[in-house]
Amino acid sequence: MMKLAFSTLGCPEWDFDEILATALRLGYEGVEFRGLLTHIELDQAPEFSAAGIADTRQRLRDAGVQATCLSSSVQILNAVTEESARLQAIATAERYIEMAQQVEAPFVRLFGGNPPDPLPYDEAEARAAELLRALGDFAADRQVTLVVETHDYLIDSARLAHLIHATDHQAVGVLWDIHHPYRIAGESLQTTMDNLRGLVRYTHIKDSRQGAEPEQYTYVALGLGDVPIKESLAMLRDEGYDGFLTLEWEKRWIPDLLPPEIVFDHYAEQMRDWLGEL
Repeated sequence: MMKLAFSTLGCPEWDFDEILATALRLGYEGVEFRGLLTHIELDQAPEFSAAGIADTRQRLRDAGVQATCLSSSVQILNAVTEESARLQAIATAERYIEMAQQVEAPFVRLFGGNPPDPLPYDEAEARAAELLRALGDFAADRQVTLVVETHDYLIDSARLAHLIHATDHQAVGVLWDIHHPYRIAGESLQTTMDNLRGLVRYTHIKDSRQGAEPEQYTYVALGLGDVPIKESLAMLRDEGYDGFLTLEWEKRWIPDLLPPEIVFDHYAEQMRDWLGEL
């Protein structure tokens, strides 16, 4: 059965206590960690430090709330030319994988990023697949799966699927941000699902209203926009997906968005209504 989670991207002013208390109060099964208070990189937050991470794991266990995913800023395609960039990407990804293992989070998010000029994309993809395979080995040994998001150059779901198939690793899959291919790339839900069939391990959900241009849109509370979220849930159900449906409310980047106190409550209610209808 699909489960509800929210990303800490939506509550940048909340400390760990408030995040956990809200998840419990609203009946969320999980929390995705994308920054904590002033720290966007999790290893800089006391709760994810070497001294604090065991306590964080225990507090999540005691509350019955799962850390669903640790979301990094690693951009795979950006790291395929310069050796220093490759080594930095590996070090950061491995650090997140180790933190995920310690807090029992099943996933670590990676961005695809953008292929560097003038490297031909075929070569960039081959190098990215090689890098993902190496990171996949590291993740698999720690019972963690890497998920590459439909974002940046890989917002094109066919392009992302081709990379994941080229990688061909059990510990590397797709994070389907349902909003981005539909809203920004102009893909139909059916096209996206056909491309990503069998690859989706994790999801991000948000709603918006379209502006005058494809990349002009306004985020709104779930169900008040025109992204076909309910239809995507039916597709995920039909594919046998039973993972997390994670609200990614981008308030850290867009401070004028509605506060999490309103949006997190509304999301939980609306999603439960839709899932009940399915």
